[in-house]
Amino acid sequence: MRAQYRRVKWNLIDESTLRRLTASSPVRWLSLVAFEWVLIAATLWFCLAYARWWVWLAGLLFIGTRQHALGVLAHDAAHGSVSRSRWWNDTLGNYLTAYPLILTLEGYRPTHLQHHWYLETPEDPSRVTLDHHPREWTFPMSTWYLMGLLLRDLSGISQRSSAALLKYLWHVPGGKRPHLIRIGVLHGAALALAVGSGHLWTYVVLWLVPLFTVAVTCYRVRSMAEHSGLGRQEDRFTRDVIDFLRNTRTTTLGPISQFLFAPYNIAYHIEHHLYPSVPSFRLRALHRLLREHPAYITNAHVTRGHRGLFRELTGRADPLVQRVSSPTSRP
Repeated sequence: MRAQYRRVKWNLIDESTLRRLTASSPVRWLSLVAFEWVLIAATLWFCLAYARWWVWLAGLLFIGTRQHALGVLAHDAAHGSVSRSRWWNDTLGNYLTAYPLILTLEGYRPTHLQHHWYLETPEDPSRVTLDHHPREWTFPMSTWYLMGLLLRDLSGISQRSSAALLKYLWHVPGGKRPHLIRIGVLHGAALALAVGSGHLWTYVVLWLVPLFTVAVTCYRVRSMAEHSGLGRQEDRFTRDVIDFLRNTRTTTLGPISQFLFAPYNIAYHIEHHLYPSVPSFRLRALHRLLREHPAYITNAHVTRGHRGLFRELTGRADPLVQRVSSPTSRP
């Protein structure tokens, strides 16, 4: 039997507004997925048309950010936000977003929802990162060590993070074999097309390499931003009170940073934990509504930009004083 925890209830928006925000929009989601695939296809075409090493390097980096964006859209599908029909939700989510990333919604969903339900308690499955790699997830850390972690992920020198992430996301209830077959067929078709057209290295360099380097780096930055470096490190995964508002960080970003590293408002993470059924593309609107509530103003931890985030993660800024009403002074 799982432990019982006290849960802080925050009633910050009314029911009619919540119903409006949580309404599924398959057309909107599909349009965003199509947009990402068009960007990826255009980048592949450009790299083939202008075959220079620096063009391929830029293409590799850019495609990695779009793979991360597909992962964000898969995250919406894991919450059932694509369609009210579970079959359509999971079929579209798997084939258009998760399978190309060698993931499954069925594997990601159980552990992710458990993270939501047991946030920052001993039963939060995210504690596996701290248990297995304590130095990488203990904050604050030195600036040089943080930069080293990101460069290691970006260069692919160590694949421990990628292997651990795939293992974590491949606990599939009901068995993984059907999904492995479908992913094998999908990637096998892509590989056959690449070989048949004489572009094997295009598939390897511009899809597989960014998937295990750039996309992993984006995921690390996003994971650190969501819950790390808030309050005392020793409190992490030892809490007996579940409080989505106080134990989560929202990071507000400029349009370029958001597009490349936190697409579709995924950095509004307080909002997501408070109301996980709201699709990511509506989280900014939800944030604007919550800013009108005094409880949010007083308790929400909102960090401005990646520069502010890295200052908190490296101990150069006190995360305890970052509040939505005044990011640089105590409320």
